[in-house]
Amino acid sequence: MKSKEINKIIFSSFSLIMLLLLIGFIIKRQERFIYNLLASYIGYILFIYFGNKRNIKVKNYIKILVLLTIIIHTLIGQYFNFYLTTYWFDNLLHVFGAFSFALFFYNILNNSVKVNNNLKTFIFITIFNLGVTFGVIFEIIEFILDIFYKSTNQKSLYDTNLDLIFNFLGSALAGIYVLNKNRH
Repeated sequence: MKSKEINKIIFSSFSLIMLLLLIGFIIKRQERFIYNLLASYIGYILFIYFGNKRNIKVKNYIKILVLLTIIIHTLIGQYFNFYLTTYWFDNLLHVFGAFSFALFFYNILNNSVKVNNNLKTFIFITIFNLGVTFGVIFEIIEFILDIFYKSTNQKSLYDTNLDLIFNFLGSALAGIYVLNKNRH
C-alpha cells in the first residue's frame, strides 16, 4: 500500500473516532472535554498542513503512536473516566505519551538535520530531552488550564511529580528503542 493511501486511512480513521467522541461528549454535556478534543484535532490538522507545506515526513507507525496517545487520552481517559476511576491509567499514559511524542519530535528533527547514527549517546540524550521537554510543556498547559477553567488536571504536587517521573521513563524508553532499532 502506498504512503498516500496509508495517510488517508490514518486521517479518516482518526477523524471518524474524534467525530464520534465529539458526539458522545455533546450527548454527555461534557463541554471541557469538547475543547480538549477540538484542540487535539486542530493540532493534528495544523501538523498535516505545515507538514505538507514544509515537506516534513514522519514515519506512519510514529504518527499512529501519537494519534493512539490522543485517542486513548480522549476515549479511555476522559470519555470512560479512567483518569478518575483508576490509579494506574494516568501513569501508564504518561509513559506511552512521552514515548510516542519523543519519537515524533525526534523523527521531525532527524529529517530536518541529519544526525550521525554513530553518536549513540547524543541520539539518546536528544530523544530523552525531547520527550521530557514535551512532558514539562504538557504539565504547564495542565497548570494553565486549571487556573483558567478551575479544573483539576493537576490534583496535587504528588500527582504532577509522578507525571514527570513517568514522562522521564517513557522518554528514556524511546531513546533505548531508537538505539536498538538503529543497531539492526
